[in-house]
Amino acid sequence: MRPPIWLIALAVLAAPAAAQAPADTLRLTLDQAVQRALDQGSDMQLARAAVLEANGQVREALSGALPQITGSVVYTRQFASIYQGLSSDTSQLGKLFQNTPFAAPNSWNVQLQATQLIWSGGKVGAGLAAAKSFRQVATLQQSETAADVALQVKQAYWNATLQQRLLEIAAQNLDQARQHLREVELYRHAGTRAEYDLLRAQVDAANQEPGVVQARNSYDVAVLDLKRLLNLPASQELVLQTMLQSPDATIPVIADDSLGGPDRPSLAAAEATVREQQQLERVARADRWPTLSATTTYNEQAFPQDVFPGGGDQFHRGWTGEVKLSFPIFLGFKTSGTIEQAQARVMRARAQRDQTQRQIEMEVTQAKGEVERAQSSLSARRKTVQQAQRAQYLAGVRYTNGMATQLDVTDARVAAQQAEVNEVQATRDYYVALAQLERALGRPVPVVQRSIEQVANASTGKDAQP
Repeated sequence: MRPPIWLIALAVLAAPAAAQAPADTLRLTLDQAVQRALDQGSDMQLARAAVLEANGQVREALSGALPQITGSVVYTRQFASIYQGLSSDTSQLGKLFQNTPFAAPNSWNVQLQATQLIWSGGKVGAGLAAAKSFRQVATLQQSETAADVALQVKQAYWNATLQQRLLEIAAQNLDQARQHLREVELYRHAGTRAEYDLLRAQVDAANQEPGVVQARNSYDVAVLDLKRLLNLPASQELVLQTMLQSPDATIPVIADDSLGGPDRPSLAAAEATVREQQQLERVARADRWPTLSATTTYNEQAFPQDVFPGGGDQFHRGWTGEVKLSFPIFLGFKTSGTIEQAQARVMRARAQRDQTQRQIEMEVTQAKGEVERAQSSLSARRKTVQQAQRAQYLAGVRYTNGMATQLDVTDARVAAQQAEVNEVQATRDYYVALAQLERALGRPVPVVQRSIEQVANASTGKDAQP
């Protein structure tokens, strides 16, 4: 005989004993899930790559202010030369040219060159400041990405626990329907209930099975979404240890009415972007000024008859130095065009900063309102559950005493189930609203644990005040 589907659902949801749990089962609380996503998530890897790239740009900009030292070793082989006759001449003139670049078949040139930029109209300093601002933007955007990832994981985690609780409710509802069916069968055998009541109970119990299957599918999809954010394979066994509804029926409530202004990394990043574009504008303006640099070159040259020099005495030393002043005279309005583009980017960065600030202010206001709405809805749903459970109990008593019909019992049970589903949904919405408020503010919200009844009474008293 195939076991009832509600038993399968309850067996899956029941916390297995440590000795029976698979060795590769991963147990995660909400905080552990968030930390795992921050450590191993793909979005965070991209953000860290952006910070690493910004560090490289800072080093690249700094290189313009430091000496540039290069070395080279050049070998040259002359296969034919107009001076070949001189190298074979035994006269005094031939001996003079045989160890020179004119007649020697082989030449070696070992060179070391150093260049130092002395002044460029502030271009190097502005470029370095722009690179540092860009690195600050990348770092702040990494923090913003971390906040987005944390919110996504929290939403996915609460969605999974919601679907888990809905599966439990559906399985419990099927259990109640089957239990009531057994009671009606006993009444039918005793001759105290009509056949209609039995058929009604059988149909009612059968109608609950698809709901359990649907709840199970929704739970599987929610868990897969969470695994995607945690960068886990789909086959990984996952146990969620943070429950949606606490055993003592308490919820976290904001402890301070004055939460202060937002402290978002995106707003600081927008401000840093403005500074970056301002420094890039300075870089563009520096193209109008002259550039002063100093260069020194040291080299050793040898012109052996064989391929390789026979000793150090064949090398001839050379050392030069120069100071160069270069200045633009006319570049076809290129500099002025570059400056105008830089000015436009500064204006755009300022406008985007202002838009970001207004957007964040709106998000904070909406998040605060959503927390209040979700909290009020949760308080109301809690009262409804208590009333529906009481009505279901009374309907069962009335039916046992022959004062109610089978339809009354079914309606009361369905109403109680729906009330419990609404409460679970409201609980999930409240936790998500708190997470969204933290995301909008850019910092954790101070909370205290209070019972739902206390929250409901406080809300009623506040509404009663003129």
